[in-house]
Amino acid sequence: MPFRQVRACFGVMFTVLTLLAASSVSAAEGEHDLVDRLSNRIDASLCDAGDGESLRAQSVAATSGQRSSVVAAIFLDCDAEERCRLKLDVRQPGAGPRLFLVDAGAVFRGPGDADFVPVPNQRFVLEHQQNTLEIDALPLRSGRPKPPKNSPLKVAASNSAGLLTVLRTVQRIETEDAQRLRRYVKEAGGAFTVDTFVDNEDVRAARWMLWTKGHDGQPQARLPLEVVRFALYAVTSEYTINEVADWFRTFRQMDMNPAIAAAGDAARRVEFVLERAGLNYRIFSPNHADYHFNRGVTAYQNSDLDGATKAFTAAIAKNPNLVPAHYNLGITLYRKGKYADAESALQIATGLDDAGAEVFYNRGAVLFRQGDKPSAARMFRRAIELNARDPEAGVWLSKADPEGKTAVKTKMPTKKKLR
Repeated sequence: MPFRQVRACFGVMFTVLTLLAASSVSAAEGEHDLVDRLSNRIDASLCDAGDGESLRAQSVAATSGQRSSVVAAIFLDCDAEERCRLKLDVRQPGAGPRLFLVDAGAVFRGPGDADFVPVPNQRFVLEHQQNTLEIDALPLRSGRPKPPKNSPLKVAASNSAGLLTVLRTVQRIETEDAQRLRRYVKEAGGAFTVDTFVDNEDVRAARWMLWTKGHDGQPQARLPLEVVRFALYAVTSEYTINEVADWFRTFRQMDMNPAIAAAGDAARRVEFVLERAGLNYRIFSPNHADYHFNRGVTAYQNSDLDGATKAFTAAIAKNPNLVPAHYNLGITLYRKGKYADAESALQIATGLDDAGAEVFYNRGAVLFRQGDKPSAARMFRRAIELNARDPEAGVWLSKADPEGKTAVKTKMPTKKKLR
């Protein structure tokens, strides 16, 4: 039979993003004029690069003009929840004070492929020419062995556009967004609360933030560390809500139901970050069709046809217009030998606006298998209309309709009498 699957329809629906070259985020009002940043800038060439986890070696940043430089970096330790500490020796060109901002983009590589990403928006005041700082960092990927204490680290630059985009988004939320969200925050007795009767996306974001008093006396916002962690793991380790629940069970020793509840609460905040980053946030939790679609892809690739059928059906229930879900359900049912059910799924797919040539080709294959050659021929003809270079569709069209009986006959124009 001429049935075939198309890899494009089985691609994981996550890494679609638009990445623009970004410049430094301007210093917040009231900060010292000289603000140094620990970072590696996003390169415009990443617009054409696929997401990856490879790192390229990079020498320690050299002093340029009035910019401070990191002379050495050392791994200190990680706590039970993968919150890690790094020690940096920083040299500034003159006397302080100078504000040192941990920016997005730097990666520190340790022995044994242990890589760490500094948590963005950490601020330090450099008073001397030689300074020692301790910064918070997260493992680039979960579950990797940690290096021995006091291990030296090398500076590297990540080639993952997704990673850099998430870090930049966290930075923007905690700086640019926070200035807008301050109007909902009230201080009482040294504690900050979100005090408003309004319920919109801004208010919900303000409630998710951790608020403290900044150096300028204004409320300063940080995202909870676990939100940053899981957003990073989503792009480096393909985390979904399932892996988040496993993380809570492992690192916080939670039972199944509390871990699932904690993962659900975290998922809403992680989706907020991924959405702001321009990534497909819908793959993160089962509230969306794309999540179930990706589970179906994984099940199919693992030869779990029953699991794939269940997942694609769930995706269709969430979004009946998702052509790849109907299409892949038809493929899965065909592989199970349920040809009538496969034809029904592909019939729905061919009736949707975004149906491509492969959908019509495979429906034709199912109809041919069932012995309905005239209907199969019409499907093959439609596939050729959408993709004139498809050689297989032409071959099977000749087998389904060798005499061309299903060809659309062109009507001659009716001649009108002159009056």
